[in-house]
Amino acid sequence: MADKRFIKGLFKDTAHIDQPEGSWRYAKNAVINNKKGSVSNEGGTELAGHLGQNTITGAQGDKVIGKIQVDNNRAILFVKNVTGSFRSEIGIWADDTYTILYTPVAFGPLDLNFNVLNPIEGTFKIDAKGDLVVYFTDDLNPPRAFNVDRQLRDRTSISNLYGLVNNQIEILNLFPHAGSVPHIELDDLITHQASVLEGGGLLTGVYYLALAYVDDDFVATNFVTVSNPISIVDEFDHTVPSTKKDGAKEGSQTTKAIKWKVSNLNSDYRYLKAVIIRKMGDATEAFKLSNIDILSVTTKEVVFTGIEGSSPASVEDVIIDTTSYTTAKTIQQLDNVLYLGNVTSDTDLDYQKYANNIKLRSVTKSIKNFDEVYATVDNLQTGFLDTAVNNFGGSVQTVDPTKSYRYAPNIFKFKGYTRDEVYAFYIAFILKDGSTSYAYHIPGRSPQDGENSGSFPSSLPLYNDFKEINPQYAKQFHFIDSSAAAGARQMNYWENATEQYPNTDNFDIYDQNGNIGTLRNQNVRHHHFPSNRNAGRKSITGTNCESAQSQGISNAASTYNKLNLIFYNQTDIEWTVKDGTWSNAHCPTDLNTHPDSGLLWNGTHFTANQAMDVKVRWFHQYWQTTGTYNVGDVNTECRKVISGVDSLINQDTIGNSNFNIPSCGSSSKLDYNSQATAGLGLDWNPNTGSDLKYSSTIHLEPGDKIYWRHDRNKDNRTVYQAKYGNGSGDGNGNNQQYSDITDDDCPNSKTFVQFEITSSSQQIDPTYLYDAKISHDVDILGFDLHDVRIPSNLVSKIQGFRIYYAKRKHGDKTVLGQSPVLPMRKVVSQLGICKEADPGPDSAQVLGTLQNAPEEFWSADPSSLSYWAYDNYSLYEEGNTGANLLSKEGYKVMNLPIFDLLKTHNSISSATHINIEYISRNLVFNAPTIEQDKKMVSKIEENDSSGIDQITEKWGYDTDFNCYPKDIEGSIHIGQEYGSPYQITMPRMIGQKAKTYLPGDSIFDVRSLGFGGKLFNEFGETGLAIGLKDMHELSAYYGRMEPYNSNGHSNWAGTNWGYFGYAHDSTPSILVNPLNWLGNWDSNSSYNGANRSKSWIVNLKAFKTDVYKSIDSQELVWTGFEVLEDDLQYFTIGHTNAHFKTESLGTVNGEVHEGIFGGDTYICRYGVSSALTPNNRNEVSNPQKAIHYHIVESQDNINFRHTEDDDSVYFPQTPAKNVLKTVGVKDLSSETNLRYNDNYSEVNSFRTAFPLPLTDSLQNDFPTRTHRSAKADTTSLLDNYRVFLANQFKDLPKNRGDLWKLSSFNNLLYFHMQESLFAAKGKQSMQMKDGSDAFVGSGDIFAQDPDEVIQTEGGYGGTNSQWSALTTRYGYFFVDFKSRKVFLMGESLQEISAVGMEEWFKTNLKFELEEYGYIPVYDNPIFGFGFTSVWDPKNRRIILTKREYGPTQHFITLYNLGSITYNASTKRFQNGSLKIEYTDVLYFKFSGWTVSYTPESKTWTSFHDYIPYIYFNTSTDFYSLTDKYSRPVDSSLNFTLKGNAGIWRHNSGKNRGLLYQEGSKFCTEDPVYASFEIEFIHNEVKSTDTLISNVSFVLETFNQNNISVLEHGFTDFLLYNTLQSSGSTELEYMVNTRRIGNSWTINKFRDMAAVSNNLSSYYMSNRINLIGGINTGTLTSSSTSSMFSVNGMHEPINNVYLNLAKTWDQQKKFVDKWIGIRLICDNKQNNLLNLYSTSVGARKVHR
Repeated sequence: MADKRFIKGLFKDTAHIDQPEGSWRYAKNAVINNKKGSVSNEGGTELAGHLGQNTITGAQGDKVIGKIQVDNNRAILFVKNVTGSFRSEIGIWADDTYTILYTPVAFGPLDLNFNVLNPIEGTFKIDAKGDLVVYFTDDLNPPRAFNVDRQLRDRTSISNLYGLVNNQIEILNLFPHAGSVPHIELDDLITHQASVLEGGGLLTGVYYLALAYVDDDFVATNFVTVSNPISIVDEFDHTVPSTKKDGAKEGSQTTKAIKWKVSNLNSDYRYLKAVIIRKMGDATEAFKLSNIDILSVTTKEVVFTGIEGSSPASVEDVIIDTTSYTTAKTIQQLDNVLYLGNVTSDTDLDYQKYANNIKLRSVTKSIKNFDEVYATVDNLQTGFLDTAVNNFGGSVQTVDPTKSYRYAPNIFKFKGYTRDEVYAFYIAFILKDGSTSYAYHIPGRSPQDGENSGSFPSSLPLYNDFKEINPQYAKQFHFIDSSAAAGARQMNYWENATEQYPNTDNFDIYDQNGNIGTLRNQNVRHHHFPSNRNAGRKSITGTNCESAQSQGISNAASTYNKLNLIFYNQTDIEWTVKDGTWSNAHCPTDLNTHPDSGLLWNGTHFTANQAMDVKVRWFHQYWQTTGTYNVGDVNTECRKVISGVDSLINQDTIGNSNFNIPSCGSSSKLDYNSQATAGLGLDWNPNTGSDLKYSSTIHLEPGDKIYWRHDRNKDNRTVYQAKYGNGSGDGNGNNQQYSDITDDDCPNSKTFVQFEITSSSQQIDPTYLYDAKISHDVDILGFDLHDVRIPSNLVSKIQGFRIYYAKRKHGDKTVLGQSPVLPMRKVVSQLGICKEADPGPDSAQVLGTLQNAPEEFWSADPSSLSYWAYDNYSLYEEGNTGANLLSKEGYKVMNLPIFDLLKTHNSISSATHINIEYISRNLVFNAPTIEQDKKMVSKIEENDSSGIDQITEKWGYDTDFNCYPKDIEGSIHIGQEYGSPYQITMPRMIGQKAKTYLPGDSIFDVRSLGFGGKLFNEFGETGLAIGLKDMHELSAYYGRMEPYNSNGHSNWAGTNWGYFGYAHDSTPSILVNPLNWLGNWDSNSSYNGANRSKSWIVNLKAFKTDVYKSIDSQELVWTGFEVLEDDLQYFTIGHTNAHFKTESLGTVNGEVHEGIFGGDTYICRYGVSSALTPNNRNEVSNPQKAIHYHIVESQDNINFRHTEDDDSVYFPQTPAKNVLKTVGVKDLSSETNLRYNDNYSEVNSFRTAFPLPLTDSLQNDFPTRTHRSAKADTTSLLDNYRVFLANQFKDLPKNRGDLWKLSSFNNLLYFHMQESLFAAKGKQSMQMKDGSDAFVGSGDIFAQDPDEVIQTEGGYGGTNSQWSALTTRYGYFFVDFKSRKVFLMGESLQEISAVGMEEWFKTNLKFELEEYGYIPVYDNPIFGFGFTSVWDPKNRRIILTKREYGPTQHFITLYNLGSITYNASTKRFQNGSLKIEYTDVLYFKFSGWTVSYTPESKTWTSFHDYIPYIYFNTSTDFYSLTDKYSRPVDSSLNFTLKGNAGIWRHNSGKNRGLLYQEGSKFCTEDPVYASFEIEFIHNEVKSTDTLISNVSFVLETFNQNNISVLEHGFTDFLLYNTLQSSGSTELEYMVNTRRIGNSWTINKFRDMAAVSNNLSSYYMSNRINLIGGINTGTLTSSSTSSMFSVNGMHEPINNVYLNLAKTWDQQKKFVDKWIGIRLICDNKQNNLLNLYSTSVGARKVHR
């Protein structure tokens, strides 16, 4: 037959007769193309190194469970000891030496926790520093990163990591493990703070500090903590008055900096990474500070000035968490991006059942002398311009800046919770890696005493109306405060009506003893805080107010009663009278003693400082130096400027001829101008003379002026205004001595002006003025927790816990806001005309009234009037025990100026009722004198001459036609004594639809809303109007604007000083109800200041059936409270120090524990300005204005309101006088004018926890997910492979099973699912005409869904064999165990198992134990079930090994008896109830196979006798490790000392046939050699039987010195055909083989198959046979035994089939249509054999 060449590989899928040309049937330990076209014997293994440090035996108990091939022929090995110490280890294989890199003590806190059941997969990169970094995962521990070079540089021993002191193993986590979470606090020094400092350049807004750790490799952890916000305003703590420390528009420049104190640092990290987050307006920005070195310290300060050169950072880096997974099954890198696949997270600690038992108790923190304000006369008038700030009672008072929410530490630590509001609380744990667990809902308390009943006490009848709101769900707890009841823990009850807890284990209730109850299917409960009806939890607990004699104001106008002031011209300045031009006349010399003279006269002008009546008289003289006469006329005018209109009072002219006055000398000419009678003498003395007449009375308002001017009509002389003369007498016997004047002056000149002044109104005696100190004690509402019990098994996973609450959105609020009530008054009158107006038609025409008929409306009065101004209603007043129905004055419609609602105009559709929080008894000031600005007013007047009516205009005021008076009436109401409501006080229901925002300056028709009339609000403020249901009105009490009698104040008899809302002329603010020396109001009924002004303080409430629905969908806010590290002992079940209560913590994180705060509520003093200008026939038209200043709770820090212009002024930042002048003219409460930077209301919702998902939505396992890292920057020191942003993942379809392997090939990422293979898209290319490639994809492989490589209904090309998958330059190789196929993904997916080996793989990919019920659950060749592969770089082949446990005969016997069964839950067989381990040799034996594939020729190559548990390779060699030996190794039997510890290099030419045996001088037995076998079929003439006479083969044989030798190489041969077999026959030179030419020829072979007379029925027909006889049997080969004993890769001859004792005559020649030949080399000579071809000598057989 023709020569057979070996080029088509191992092929077993056809019958022998059809064996393809060029293929071989069987091969073992063979390689191809050692020389091109040859089949050669494989080199053996040689000991290249060993595990462990024992140089004799190595570490026999160690097992490599993972490997990563890296650069420079190095590999990283991951090792687990399985017999003794059970330590875990990382080592490096380099230069044929294994070096331990890191091996901590097993089971200790540093244990790597490797497990042979979880092999390790990994990859590597060289970072920007040149360090080798490996990334690995084992589907058990978190994915990890290990810097090999850093470890070699910095370690102090092999058990020390990176030279770190604490050696926290978690620092290796790929998702950097933070360890100790930093605790951030402010530097609060009790009397002041040292955190918001001077010397910076921060812009106004709020600032958060976010912290992460950075190690020496510049690997950063997640940001593990974000501080509570710090508000930056432009004022300082020391600003006085403190009310001036207000807010500012976002982005305003300040000189502030912030310093945070940071403790509880993890010093295993080198640096602290600090990022500042700034919220400024709608913008959220981040700034990265330089890394802060924290080596070996546990406390640090972080300072941010805004001018230190911080770099911009991404807010997303902080607020979008980098993902942290607990495990990942597979890992891969592509294009500088690291990918993780089939991941799990462990954020659910199964704690919900314990959280269900946590109990919350409200607590309070007191602030004494809260936010003190000094309402002094000067402060209200000018803002302390004229007296010292906070000057009270004769001395300057100090206000403690720490006593309000202007103080940064209070905002940071002690924001409270709104009373009577509902909150949802959660507990979440800080895990060891610094991440946060799910947040577990803390249920509110259980109900008691009918709280969840729909029945209400009969003694409180209004509640029956509340049932109308929702007859099904309205319950007591919605309206009645029962928080003070025994067992209520100072909390009210709340349950959601339509949300129930799921029927799952999570909502059973557990304590340290186990299950103690359940919440399943019960209504969800939240935490309902007490209201102010609980006397022990009210917000305002005391008053420290005082009043004292006022220091007044320095520029207060005096009262003038015919005050006479004279001013002379007595200066050395000579005032020239200008020619033809008016100029001011001067009398600058003030010789008066009155202190106001200089205020009223400035030398040329008189200016009124108050309303006054003035008379004037004057005398002016002039002179010229030369000449006589002809100076022209000199004119002098006395003029007035009133309301800006300049007009003449009187005038005089000196004619030209009158300058001839002989008595003054010839050198001077003198004459005078005056308003005088004829014959006035020149020596008249103004002090005594009576001939000079006064003008008529002139009325001046403040700012009006009187002045004199003069001119002349000729320019030929110089004329001067004469000075006052120095005569020896005045002609009347008086000897006046005036200062000397020059000789040029007339010695008796007399130039002066004189005023007689009388104030228009009486001024208050300053001794009647009082200042007020406004001071109170308040309590901030917080809480503590009881029964916080943490199971001890969680302690190893956590380092602390934090408390969160659900963000209180508008839709979740039951308290919509709090404010004082501004009652409205029902009026029936004609609108559009005032009481003062002319009742005739003329005024109506000017004012433009729309109708003459009166109508009913509600007047939005700026403050409450005297009680009798309100209608009588049947209403209830509560007492201690019940409510009384009374008929009395009440408030039905009211304005609620709630700050938050006015600012946002959020919907009030949910508002249903109001709750009474306080009745405030106010200190009330009558407002200072305020006047309207003048304007042009029109009126109709009859012309005197014609008698015809005409319209005239003037600048000023008019009431008759314009209803525009001068005076404004005002008052200031400041809460002094806050009376708490009774516990049984009933809420008041809003009438149906009677709620609306009230536009400013409007007449708002709200009759359709049920108000019963219009809302009159002309020149009023924007507000929120509600109308109460009948019998729900609020009592007007007994407030009154006027004193109780004329003796309202002992010194005010006969005056109006005791009124408020009264327009006095030229007076400051008057406190009409000052306190006595004890700080109380006198109880004298004639005075009773406590009842002068009262304000209801109410909450606007919304009835809600459900809030925070559902509990697992809430956005959470961190309170800032955390328990860390050592303090966990107090909450750990079983710990001796455990008390389970936060209130029992003396200190937390170094600070005294006062409760848990960090809420969303501020307590603030709130200034409300209000205004109204009446415009109806029954009321005068004076504008009415008021300021209300009270303590309220608010979600906004009202302290930090600010002004930007005159349209946004407010009290107390702006003096009350200015506010009262502006309010009404400007709508100060409109959305645009109420200026507040919402940033100051921010809470800490950055990086918070997520609520535990309910029921089946909880997912910790993501079996089809691939998550990718940020792209690595090769120039950056940052390791982006450890940055996994939360949104960078892809979930593949779940209908293709789990993701089992990530691989990359040909620049594409492959997602290998259990049942299919997907390839990423996004980087496709197309070939251009010039042969170049152009990318057509986006480059982002996540931008599109990956493609299924081959789409079939059930999937194709999947894998369950992670460790068989291998990427080579020829493609991606893998095993599909389920379909029993092997694939190679190159340009396309190729089923390479079908290339001649399909049937073999179908049979042999299956585990033997599957026949006995075993379910393949393990994919782990190291443990014993699975596939592993390696690339042989030398022979360019893929080697695939299967490892498994098979049954022993003992197992099979017991199985067949039914004693052995398979338990799917334990994944083990069991004998009866006894579990059987797979290592039990009585039941199981180890087996497997190895086969090789050559991609270059696309052929299978050979089987191999090594079945290692793991391979690894370098760029030149591949290695393996075995576990075939018992431990410890018996070297005398196994020819090895290293055995399982050895690291064995393959393809060794020194040890052909030797596997895992290095040779030992102690060895007593010969080594075991693995033979090289090649079996081939010759069937070239398969249509004809042939007789085989010889076999020839072309072979090269090389000895150990690589010298070609004349040897036949093979040691044995075997021939067989369909029935014949030669058996294995030794080849002997010149006996049965010799070299003929270039070939070795074998002969002398005969059939040695055993034959016997077969008497089976088939051969024993009873009919006559072909030769005429009867069959007596037939000689056949065995019909019961196979020729070969086939077992996987082993196919030895079956000796039972042979009869080696056959006589020569029975030894037949081989005749068949084909012949099989197996050549065997026992490898003992260690020669290299290259087999090129074979042939057989054959001839046709014709018989």
